[in-house]
Amino acid sequence: MKPWLLNILACPIDKHHPLEAYWFTWETTEKEMEKMNREAGKSSQYFTKQYEHLAKQIEDNTISPEALEEINDETGSVYAQEIYIDVRKFLERLKFDKDLDSQEILERFPEGMDVLYRYLNLIEVEEGLLHCNECGRWYPIGSAVETIPELMPDDLREEDRDREWLNKWKEKIPSKILEEGKPFGL
Repeated sequence: MKPWLLNILACPIDKHHPLEAYWFTWETTEKEMEKMNREAGKSSQYFTKQYEHLAKQIEDNTISPEALEEINDETGSVYAQEIYIDVRKFLERLKFDKDLDSQEILERFPEGMDVLYRYLNLIEVEEGLLHCNECGRWYPIGSAVETIPELMPDDLREEDRDREWLNKWKEKIPSKILEEGKPFGL
């Protein structure tokens, strides 16, 4: 799952947004993450169109800083953590300049745009969990198909598979979700 999806995903049961996110493993290798970390913040002409598109998404509020603040990286990747810290710093800077249009965002924050683009679009979560704070439901990422978030209604969930998956990641999942999460807990 690309972290960008957090901007648009909502709980299928109660439509709550944003969802809390827990990353357990990256599909992106540590070597790729290290390279991305080295290059993050250095604008590239290769990504010009992508930066423009991202700036428009910031301007029209498709990019949800609230959703990105709900990320809990449990992967242990120092490189991913460093990029995420830079993303958070950039989002904080944007809060003070809310009324900028996309062109002004591009001109004032080229480094931040690069970091945000790389984090949202160039790395991939292999396994993780999405949690709705409103209704208490949790949804696996990568349980049945690698990298795919499985936002299924309760009646389509496979209890045995979900419990097995919860058990696999129980060391990284908050106890509240393990004990009280819907539709199943451990």
